[in-house]
Amino acid sequence: MSLKFGILGLLKYENMSGYDLQKTFNSSLQFMWNAKTSQIYRELKGLEQKNYVTSTVIEQDSKFDRKVYSITEKGNEEFELWMQKFPQDLNAPIRDEFMMRIFFGEFIEKYELSFELKRYIKQQEKSIEVLTTIKAFAEKDAEENKMESSLFYWLLTIRRAIKSIHAEIEWADETLDLLQNKED
Repeated sequence: MSLKFGILGLLKYENMSGYDLQKTFNSSLQFMWNAKTSQIYRELKGLEQKNYVTSTVIEQDSKFDRKVYSITEKGNEEFELWMQKFPQDLNAPIRDEFMMRIFFGEFIEKYELSFELKRYIKQQEKSIEVLTTIKAFAEKDAEENKMESSLFYWLLTIRRAIKSIHAEIEWADETLDLLQNKED
């Protein structure tokens, strides 16, 4: 459901091809909504059928022709309606296979669980690096395109993601300590 609105929201900034949308997702929204290229193109097709977006084919001499999408008035209305209706439950749906394995941790060796916790910490630290790159890209993009007002809101989401990841790392470090000190 939110992929549709992610695409419409990005098209409010500027017209983009499917490729441009994928790049923009990867450089701005990936930490809150993961989208594969095939999902984006499938969603664009549906949005075009509903008249939320239109497309124009731009011919290119040395490359494949480029299909560029733009948001329609109907798409803009749909996006604005969505923005006004926040869900009752603001918590993200939880499906955390890693946490479920921790819950059942008594059924594997302690050293295996410790190994996975250390791996989890490394992955979280990598996520912070990615978010730092996204933040730098957003700041550069906002400056180049005179979008400082948009940057304010972009940075709110990035800050939340970084704080959440720091909390996850803190939890994993504490869990490792507790696990190592646990009497068998």
